Amino acid sequence: MISETKRKINNSGFTIVEVVMVIIIAAILVTIAMKSVVTVTETGRVEETKREMEQLTWAICGNPELENNGVRTDFGYVGDVGSLPAGLDSLYTQPSGYTTWNGPYVSRRFQQITDDYKEDAWGVAYTYTGGIEITSSGSGSDIVRRLANSEDDLLRNKVTGIILDRDGAPPGSDECDTVDILLTIPNGVGSTATKSTHPEPSGYFEFDSIPIGNHDIRIVYMPIDDTLHRFVSVLPNSVLYQEYFLTFSPWSEVPPVLGCFEYVAGSAQTIGGVDCDGLRFQIRNTCGVPSSVTAIKLDYVTSPVSYYQNVQWNGQAAFNGNPSRAASGDWAVFQEPNDVKWADGGETVTIDVEQFRDTQETGGAAVAMNNVDITVELSDGSTFSFNTGPCTGDP
Repeated sequence: MISETKRKINNSGFTIVEVVMVIIIAAILVTIAMKSVVTVTETGRVEETKREMEQLTWAICGNPELENNGVRTDFGYVGDVGSLPAGLDSLYTQPSGYTTWNGPYVSRRFQQITDDYKEDAWGVAYTYTGGIEITSSGSGSDIVRRLANSEDDLLRNKVTGIILDRDGAPPGSDECDTVDILLTIPNGVGSTATKSTHPEPSGYFEFDSIPIGNHDIRIVYMPIDDTLHRFVSVLPNSVLYQEYFLTFSPWSEVPPVLGCFEYVAGSAQTIGGVDCDGLRFQIRNTCGVPSSVTAIKLDYVTSPVSYYQNVQWNGQAAFNGNPSRAASGDWAVFQEPNDVKWADGGETVTIDVEQFRDTQETGGAAVAMNNVDITVELSDGSTFSFNTGPCTGDP
């Protein structure tokens, strides 16, 4: 009977060996779980660091996925300054005297930690002292992010093209020096530089050592100071090629007809309501062929000195002086998408010059334009003068 009772008690419990085995197995499982947690944590830090290094790459040389109408819009620090930053500080703090700097190019995640963008997920500072590599060493082994294959890919590209007249004719050997090609780029130390060249007889031209970015290019036909304004989008490791056409045909067999416009007598008047802060006049194309205009210049004297905001050609915007209005003696260059205005032979065009103000920048008080002598010059070589007459109060 006693033996049977002992057997029942033994069957309902665990032996010491069994308890020890359970403890050992539990310890093993806990150890495995802890190792898994550590592994997951380290993997997360690696991925977080890689993501931040990608964002630093975009800050330095732009995000290639940011586009507008198929044109890349973001080139980061290099696109604005024209050089690689000396360190990561330059991505957030503007270097002294760098007027083309348009940052900050990175954001701080926490206001209390001002340098968080310069440290990896382990709190170790990235290694970057210029050049094309950013290195994270916080994981115990280096994680390296390359900005490009070489510095040349970012800083020394080529811009090439060909200049032709409206009929597709090149300048030829006699006319090469009549065309100035001007390319404005950031100079690498916080300002801009303008490179210039003349085309070859075939019209071909080339610029080298051009940093990535969207840069202004101007083609000037010097005999009449006629200028095409365009921009070039320079991608890493690229040789950009574009064709440019003048708005007339100085190099074709038939020479261009210049100076086609004359003032329509008696057409000048003030506009702008009771302020009379604008003027309107008409011109007529006296040539038997269409003629184009890409800029207008007004010479006048007012008290106080005045600057005008807008120019309209037959009711279409041609020039908008925002943020800087045009002054007497300035060429108001017509802007895209209306940078070339045409008039058929015999056609009459109405030109409005609006919002004369006493400051060149925004704001300012209206300046009345009644009884002002005006001399007008157009980019095709036409010149004429008139007096605006009394204030009419017309809108």
